[in-house]
Amino acid sequence: MARGTITWLLGLGALIFGLLAVYLEPFRELLLQNAEYYEIKLPFSTRVDRVDRVDPPVVFDFARELAYMGSRSDGVEHFQNIFYAEDTSGKNRFAPPVRLNHAKGTVINATQSGAWCPQGTGDILPFTSQVLNISENCLSLRIARPKNTAPDAKLPVMVWLHGGGHALGSASDILYQPDGLVKQAVTDGQPLLFVGINYRLGFFSFATSKALMEAKHTNVGLRDQRAALGWVRDNIENFGGDPQRVTAIGQSVGASDISLQLIAYEGKYDVPFQQAIMMSGASGLNFNTMSDLVVNNSAAVAHGVGCIKNGDSQSAETLQCLRETPFELLTNLSVTASRTARPPFGEAFFYPTYDGDFITDRPTELMRAGKFSKGVPVIASWVANEGAWYAPPTTSTDEDVLSTFGLWLTGHSESTKAKLLELYPLADFEGMVRPDYDGPISAQYYRAAQLSKDIWFTCPILDFAWQYVKNGGVEPEKMRLYNFNATRYTPVFENMGVPFWRVAHLSDIPYVLNNQGLGGGADNSAPQLELSKVVSRNIVKFVTSGIPEGGDKAWPSAFDGVTKDELKKEFPSKVALKLFGGPYGNTAVSVSKGGDEAVTTEAERALSWERMFERCEFISSEKVREESGV
Repeated sequence: MARGTITWLLGLGALIFGLLAVYLEPFRELLLQNAEYYEIKLPFSTRVDRVDRVDPPVVFDFARELAYMGSRSDGVEHFQNIFYAEDTSGKNRFAPPVRLNHAKGTVINATQSGAWCPQGTGDILPFTSQVLNISENCLSLRIARPKNTAPDAKLPVMVWLHGGGHALGSASDILYQPDGLVKQAVTDGQPLLFVGINYRLGFFSFATSKALMEAKHTNVGLRDQRAALGWVRDNIENFGGDPQRVTAIGQSVGASDISLQLIAYEGKYDVPFQQAIMMSGASGLNFNTMSDLVVNNSAAVAHGVGCIKNGDSQSAETLQCLRETPFELLTNLSVTASRTARPPFGEAFFYPTYDGDFITDRPTELMRAGKFSKGVPVIASWVANEGAWYAPPTTSTDEDVLSTFGLWLTGHSESTKAKLLELYPLADFEGMVRPDYDGPISAQYYRAAQLSKDIWFTCPILDFAWQYVKNGGVEPEKMRLYNFNATRYTPVFENMGVPFWRVAHLSDIPYVLNNQGLGGGADNSAPQLELSKVVSRNIVKFVTSGIPEGGDKAWPSAFDGVTKDELKKEFPSKVALKLFGGPYGNTAVSVSKGGDEAVTTEAERALSWERMFERCEFISSEKVREESGV
């Protein structure tokens, strides 16, 4: 017998012995599941029916001689807290993720969720998890798959990048429960694997200084995401997934980070995914990318913990001190500073910045130069009232409106501010006031909310979509948009005293993930659950086939029929998108610049009211983009 074969058998024997010693009964289940595939002859005289068994599932990685022990719940198999990189404390703090190599024969307990990356603890929203367990040893991922998935199933894979403003969140948050999506996909004959990833946040993710830039230890949260996607590419086949059919899906900053992954390293390296779904986010919402705001915020934290050495906040000595400081102290100080400056969650205090390496220029400039990874079909989106929770309910003057986004966008000229107020006349929003339901909310609030929506979401997303197509990223027929106009949070917002939020940011998440039991007092009525199935089915169909449910007729491409001459323009003159929910139902709509309202549907008239072309052309103009630092 060849020496290599003997070595492999000895290694396999050690692994089997370890499994038998630790999990005797589950190992029996593993053999029952995979004996035929691996051509193993079992000593059992009868094959046991596995339909109703409760033994945990096990996945073998024969190449690395590892085993993953998971759990099963109502037809879905879960593997949680699988580390894709080493603990990020000590010398690894602020450094790029270091690949984790398990010892051969390791049995990985993937039955329970793990720690969240350092962030503020406590309650966030009624329908999200309470943040309790944080640790720097947090670079893990979770996998959910249909029960009894065969090792050679080659199922398409959806990788979820959570939102949270780069300040909070985890793949383990109950908001991102994937069971409904996984089970409905099986019912529809479109089975897939769901993967959720954790990545570093806040100060631990985006701290910036001269020393960090020289070491290329910047934007490490983005580097975490790339490492996790690389782990999926290299390992997901063991779980029955297809590494060549991976769709990255992100919401809010998770979506904008996907577009940053596309422009990373100026697109010189292929991204580790084949498709993308960007929910409420694009690279253009990463404001002040090239400013010194994050450098100054990082220096403030270093000063607060007593780490400034020789009066130089940018030195290697200061950095070393920060690496030696207890993470609890760094977390408390940085979270407090973030939330004080950017209430209530601390968003956009530490965020992705230009570093000359991962991000080499302002994102919108890289998009216009065609410096991005190409060939990735995209669905991008926004919801009807994205800006609702960014505007204080007390907003009542023009100055209040401008200050709503002025907290983040500090470079706007007086002429830009005046033009923005002109583009959003107060009269446009007076009809939205509902004093009997919303309370004393001014039309200025709705004005501010719409402006925030366009600056943060609609315009950056539309600009990304157009520039990606215009500059050769993907064919026009492979770029799609949707506008979401439904929410299951209405009773929650009422209880919170913010009914005026309406279809706010986050609203489409439980529909996309087909959450059939959303918590926190949310709406789980039959019509909402049915709409969840419809939306989820569209997303799953795209993940599994590249085309949403119903094909091009039901959901046309964003720039359907665009000509080569039109693609030379800086901004589109016509946009098609899918509308989900609301009074007009699920339908395809199309709006044109200067279009004749007499020939449009009611849904298209409602979309035209937003004056998307006029407003977004200005917000995405060279002057305003430069002032915004995007």
